[in-house]
Amino acid sequence: MTVLATTIRRARLMAVPVGLLLLAPVLAAQVLLASPAAAHASLVSTSPDDGEVLAESPAEIALTFTENVRLTDGIELLAGDGSPVEAEVSGADEVVTITPSAPLADGTYVVGWRVISADSHPIAGGFSFSVGAPSATSVDVPTAETPRDVDLLRKSAEALRYGGVLLAAGLVPFALLVAPRTRTSPAAARRLVRTAVVAGVVAVVAALQLVPLTALWQAGSPLSELGTVLADPRTWQDDSFAAAGVIFLALVVAGLAAARSAPALAVAAATVATSSLAIVGHTRTFGPVPVVLTADVAHVAVAATWAGGLAGLVVLFTLGSQVRADVVQQAVRRFSAVALWSVVVLTISGAVLWWRIPATVTDLPDSSYGVHLVVKVTLVAIILVVAAFNLRHLRGRRTVDLSVLRRTVGAELVVIGLVVAVTAGMVTQVPRSSEAAAATAPAAEEPEALELDLGDGTTATLVLTPGRVGTNAAQLTVTGADGAPVSAVEPVQLSVGIEEFELGPFRHELVEVSPGAYEGSIDLPIPGTWRIEVGVRTSTYERPSDSVDVEVAE
Repeated sequence: MTVLATTIRRARLMAVPVGLLLLAPVLAAQVLLASPAAAHASLVSTSPDDGEVLAESPAEIALTFTENVRLTDGIELLAGDGSPVEAEVSGADEVVTITPSAPLADGTYVVGWRVISADSHPIAGGFSFSVGAPSATSVDVPTAETPRDVDLLRKSAEALRYGGVLLAAGLVPFALLVAPRTRTSPAAARRLVRTAVVAGVVAVVAALQLVPLTALWQAGSPLSELGTVLADPRTWQDDSFAAAGVIFLALVVAGLAAARSAPALAVAAATVATSSLAIVGHTRTFGPVPVVLTADVAHVAVAATWAGGLAGLVVLFTLGSQVRADVVQQAVRRFSAVALWSVVVLTISGAVLWWRIPATVTDLPDSSYGVHLVVKVTLVAIILVVAAFNLRHLRGRRTVDLSVLRRTVGAELVVIGLVVAVTAGMVTQVPRSSEAAAATAPAAEEPEALELDLGDGTTATLVLTPGRVGTNAAQLTVTGADGAPVSAVEPVQLSVGIEEFELGPFRHELVEVSPGAYEGSIDLPIPGTWRIEVGVRTSTYERPSDSVDVEVAE
């Protein structure tokens, strides 16, 4: 009966930490298991093209990116004098559409855009076009830059989050597995717990600070907009808030499990805490997901073990006579073995991430991310040299000169702090230059050219972009039997319909933008086989036409 009662009591004590541990991965999985993109988003095309002069006002303006993007409030349509033009902005997958509320008058227009890539990074740019004829003068294309104070605060919070998670999570396996005898020394146990708690609090506070700072960074807003951002529900729906929740829950579980003498659960929770660092970042946008995500989680988990172990040794060294020498000796020797295997795992996981994220060695100097990576690798190489010296000092000795290790271990910990700061800067950088991203991204499908025979040797070529459900740009080229462009005496008529659902025909007009070339837009709202008919009036009495069936997919 006593055994049963003890078991029930222990089960009750562990119910809360186990439940929290189960909840933390659920929060992480919502974002970690999202479908990956091919690379950091970049603009593929715009309609109208940059600098294009249109014969009449476009029904809509479209921007197409290499991957799905998220809208911000930083998308605007400006007239040539810089005044805003009322328009509705919408987004679907990788396409952003701007629909003017009224037809645009003749003149130059400027589009400024800022969207969020799948890896949470903001990207921005702009272009201009004209209706009828360009304006005599026009404002410059706007460029949205993150305010320096926001950028500095965000990078600082990122460094504190990284450092806090690595230390708090790394001290758990150090105290429970690497140096378990420290628990028999009250002074050592208290100092290790206090250090872990302080690191955990710093990590959680920094992670929460990152939520509004990330929103400001993504929107390109100044720090004065902090109140507005905090009141916006969208701020708290971001992945950065999920990451903060995972850190908090996982560290709470680790602490409770360690206090209840459940080392396996405590270490598992600490690993979940380190995996929170992968929720927001580059590994979400590179594949294959199982390979890259596993390498990333292993990389940060081992880095935490190393950093936490070094911090634990420093704590023991600073206690002096308050902790027995044999306890410190055991901790030093066992950590040296852990450090050796950490080097192996860090090297392998780092090589995998290098293989999947940066493009080539020659691409590194062309990006801020590449420069950060070179600095990080250099610092890690310095740490390895110091660690090798420590291992050599320990080899074959029954007693260890702790005064020597005290200095070298402290130096390692300082350099690791620099590595954390550099890593915090890396996560805000674009991993690949635009050229490298374009080279490694999957090739976009070319829209199919549809051929129509209008009779008497006159032919037409119709191209629908993107050629799937939704609004499509229609481009028509008409040539005569002699190969010369054919100009219609009135706007070209194009009708679409789908017999299966008894929809249509819906009629559209294409405007001549150059001799024999016509443009417009058509809406294909559902998938299926659509019949498209084109009629070109070449004279008062002649209007040759032809039709073609098009398979439209979602």
